[in-house]
Amino acid sequence: MKTLHFLPLLLLMALLSATTAAAQGKKAAIPFTYLPDNNEDQYNQSIPSKTLPLGTDGFVILSRNKPGEYAIERYSATLKKAWSTAIPLAAEETLEAFAKNEEAALVVTHRHDEKGNQVLYAHRIDLRNGQKDKPVLLLEAPADARKAGIALSPDGTKLLAYRFIVTGNQVVQGISGSLYDGKLQKLKDTKYNLSDLRGIVSAEVTVNDAGDQFISLISENMERLTVRQYTLKSPVAKGMSVLVGGMFDGKKVYIMDSKYALQPNGNMYGVVLTADEKTGEYYSLKAVKFDFENDDMVFAEEFRFTPEYLASVNKLDKSSGPKASRLEDIYLTDLILTPEEKLIVLAEKKYMEGGENSPYYAKEVHLFAYDQFMGTAWSSVLMKNQKAPADEAFTGISYRYHLTGNTLNLLTLEELDGKYDLYLRRIDTNTGKAEAPKAAGLNVANDKNIAYVKDFTAWLSERDLVTVVRPSKKANSLQLRRLQIK
Repeated sequence: MKTLHFLPLLLLMALLSATTAAAQGKKAAIPFTYLPDNNEDQYNQSIPSKTLPLGTDGFVILSRNKPGEYAIERYSATLKKAWSTAIPLAAEETLEAFAKNEEAALVVTHRHDEKGNQVLYAHRIDLRNGQKDKPVLLLEAPADARKAGIALSPDGTKLLAYRFIVTGNQVVQGISGSLYDGKLQKLKDTKYNLSDLRGIVSAEVTVNDAGDQFISLISENMERLTVRQYTLKSPVAKGMSVLVGGMFDGKKVYIMDSKYALQPNGNMYGVVLTADEKTGEYYSLKAVKFDFENDDMVFAEEFRFTPEYLASVNKLDKSSGPKASRLEDIYLTDLILTPEEKLIVLAEKKYMEGGENSPYYAKEVHLFAYDQFMGTAWSSVLMKNQKAPADEAFTGISYRYHLTGNTLNLLTLEELDGKYDLYLRRIDTNTGKAEAPKAAGLNVANDKNIAYVKDFTAWLSERDLVTVVRPSKKANSLQLRRLQIK
């Protein structure tokens, strides 16, 4: 469960040589119009990636060009615009999902109809010519119910629109919804009875490419983690459950944060941060692999947040000022599976300074690695210090990652040694060893105006990226850029 879910926004841009310094090939740059959407939740961002690669054929972007309207735009790899299709929004209508499959781009929106009911609509845009189909009503839900949700498969061929069934005091008893294919044709209606679980406080829905549905739940006073699988082939659910909170070493421990990810190997992974109920201090990190094919749960060794761990983090902090007296404001951000099925867990320190219009910060990244058997492989901490004004929040700070083989690339906007730029850190996922940060050489503008929007950063291939950035030499406007790693 995300109690404060600082979910970062996405970035953009690319970089340098893997061995020497920043050797970058500028491929193209065009002006880019970006209008921030103040309706977006900076902490629980519905659409973290607004640029979707199309292989060697370029990419599509979801961009807000004017108030009350978004647009889907297709570009070639050389940044030539093929088409642009507008998606007007009604008052208070919000974007919930952006995906693509081989045939179309898909956008899902949430609003209230004339009767006050919640409605989810899907917009389908043909990738060949930008033609927009008539919007499809996916789901209706009562206005006073919990917000309806949408889950999409990684390949964009399955969509599950769902609503929560709750008691009078808003305790979740079940979930119902409808499953659609990539052409927005309904495959089946779904219903999940969860009344056998006590005190559900968090429910997350995931769908795989085959249309199997996974419900990840936290219940029983924030102590139990449960995952259930529902398939198209069988009406009988498979379930796995484990207590990760409770009494440990005389301390009552609860789940304070969680992250789930369905990985390419077909397994669901769940990771939780636990805390001491009495003091609120971080207690441990626990990871579980849910292997439904073999009806097996594999538990990783618990990682304890000891005073020695805090001391090691403070030792890495070379900034001036007092050191942290306890771990705090650290949230799970990504679960990544390497080609050798090593699980890499990333958690980041993110917070708002406090008070209206105060700045936002994104600091160190904590990494934990487990091998294919969920044995502890390594852990490390990468220090960074990012700050943004309140009106930008996490738009340009935090990080953007890309996995290339056994190399994890982390891209950040920082000021290091007096140079404000995009920096690349490379981490060897076999050992956890990280290279020193290397500058992209753009000399990003450092003033009071937006200079980088990470939502639009995307790797087109192992060495090609697109990004939206404002270099200081072109400080009059943002640019959509394609960069190539040499």
